[in-house]
Amino acid sequence: MKTNLILVLAMVWITACQTEGRREATTTSTQIVVLGNSIVAHPPNEELGWKGDWGMAASARDSDFVHRLERRMHQVDPGIELQYGSIAGFERAYWNYDLRELAEFRNADILIVKIAENVDPDSLAERQFSQHYAKLIDYLTQGGRTAVIISGGFWPSPVNDTIHRYAVQNGFDFVKLHDLYTSDSTNTAKGLFAHEGVANHPSDRGMKHIADRIWKKLELLIQQH
Repeated sequence: MKTNLILVLAMVWITACQTEGRREATTTSTQIVVLGNSIVAHPPNEELGWKGDWGMAASARDSDFVHRLERRMHQVDPGIELQYGSIAGFERAYWNYDLRELAEFRNADILIVKIAENVDPDSLAERQFSQHYAKLIDYLTQGGRTAVIISGGFWPSPVNDTIHRYAVQNGFDFVKLHDLYTSDSTNTAKGLFAHEGVANHPSDRGMKHIADRIWKKLELLIQQH
């Protein structure tokens, strides 16, 4: 009887281990984080004439670049988990920004950072923007397992050059965007919004082009996971 009991307990233990292993295997998914500014997400603002709560100037939620990317991600892998958010606060005051506010976005499988538009180009050297930008990426990717895509801003600015240099020096994929703004006004929402700031944001067409360019880098990284 004692021998049989031992065998039964052993089988229960083995079955439990196998079940646990299967559960871990089925719940593992690729985690992707997209961080940016109002082009990623902006709440409604009556003073600006903006009624959406998605990427500013897109006509609908599913037309901004983040949600266009999300659809493509799920076509490749329905299990991908996406987080996104605005870090415009970092852009405006990076020299004393508390990175711990971004703890929920740390250590994703793939990180996409698209900022620049709200960074004052006249204080890049004085405020040591490049060093703070590096600290931002280091904080979000601590552990070295995160693949990184760095994007320049939609508007022309010396900030884009600084970010590009950082990406090249660190071997990260870089996505250029500012030529979309300068080459074709239909990539902006000019004429669609009375407020100039909102109108300078990407139109649906501009959002599609942003998504297309980022996807070229992102698709390859997804396939590697």
